[in-house]
Amino acid sequence: MVESIKELREICYKDSKGRRPLYMEWVTMKISIYVTKLLLYIPIRADQVTISMVILAIIGSVLMAFGDFGYMLIGILIIHFTVVLDNVNGEVARYRKEGSMTGTFLEQYYHELSVPLIFFSLGFGIFLATGHKSVVVFGFLCAIFSRSTVLSALKSAVVKNAIRDRKNNKIDEKIKKYVKIVGKSPNVEGGSTEIGASLYRKYDLIREFWSAPFNIVHINILIILEIINHLHWDILPPYTMLYWYLVIYGSISVLIQFISFIVHYKGNTIYHYYVAMLGKGKK
Repeated sequence: MVESIKELREICYKDSKGRRPLYMEWVTMKISIYVTKLLLYIPIRADQVTISMVILAIIGSVLMAFGDFGYMLIGILIIHFTVVLDNVNGEVARYRKEGSMTGTFLEQYYHELSVPLIFFSLGFGIFLATGHKSVVVFGFLCAIFSRSTVLSALKSAVVKNAIRDRKNNKIDEKIKKYVKIVGKSPNVEGGSTEIGASLYRKYDLIREFWSAPFNIVHINILIILEIINHLHWDILPPYTMLYWYLVIYGSISVLIQFISFIVHYKGNTIYHYYVAMLGKGKK
């Protein structure tokens, strides 16, 4: 017998006291617990929920790439449902006590894959419908730069260096060297510069409404508006709102990543990450 919704919330969120994304607080948490309750009646695992998210994100993106408003709407609704499942997998994992690094990897893989797929398929779909080649370019820019390419490269470099230094028994030596650069209190949110830390804090607020899952909400709303315009208003040519969304989103995303590169390069953030990850307890 599965517990009541109220009891499930207490079980799934009793140890989750950190700050949650706004969209999670406002929307997905209110829906996901009902999906979780249904899934708990069958022997499904949290990792299986996450794998289904990846599959659904691919299916939704393929549908959007056809360029038909109906397919686009179905596609983005499927993808929007994966945002709810992104909560469900955590709830199932906490209920069944299945938390693991594999689960974290699968969830991260979903995030790394889904957003680029969404933007590129949207751009390609609009190209098929309108013939505007430029929309493919902006869809590509959105796909690449909507995710933090700078931080992804930075974290990969830290892990690569940490594995090599561990193998060569040079962790202590490197920690002592890097502490001289970053100090005893590493700051992974902007690095060594004041302006970097300030920009990071400001972007942290903007990101709530700019990046995933809110960019999925943007696209969902715009597709609905495009359908209404096409069927009733007939004020704008079809796909105009979606086209300009990709132009604006792609251009600003490139600018954000350019600023991010300068901030993290100048602020030696890579050394902050290295010390934060491996320096605890070191002398």
